[in-house]
Amino acid sequence: MEKRQVILASHGEFSKGLRDSLKMILGELAKDIRAYSLYPGENASDFKEELEKEINGSTDTEFVILTDVFGGSVCNALMLLTGYENVKLFAGMNFNMAAEVLTESIPLDERAVEEILGTAREGVTRVVLKEEEEEDF
Repeated sequence: MEKRQVILASHGEFSKGLRDSLKMILGELAKDIRAYSLYPGENASDFKEELEKEINGSTDTEFVILTDVFGGSVCNALMLLTGYENVKLFAGMNFNMAAEVLTESIPLDERAVEEILGTAREGVTRVVLKEEEEEDF
């Protein structure tokens, strides 16, 4: 495979917001990311069918799809695409995960997949402001 297409897919605007953040921070590296947003009354399988046509005609392209919720309608519909050799699907997307996908070599091997998952997990942490103790002089 010669190139990669990264697709962010979510319920509502999450995918579009993440795409915009990636473009703001990573610049040109994130210029070709696509975002799909599912809204009430829409069907995720419609996007799956549209994407499947593209995948069938693009055997030189690796499709990396990041979805918001494992087990959600978006992830479930797109999971059917993982039967194609050139498709990788991840759920629980976050900024770290998407940035790592953009910087990994093409195609993603098992080492790269583990690196992506590890980086995504590292991005989830509790943040607490700690007060510094004043020193007596």
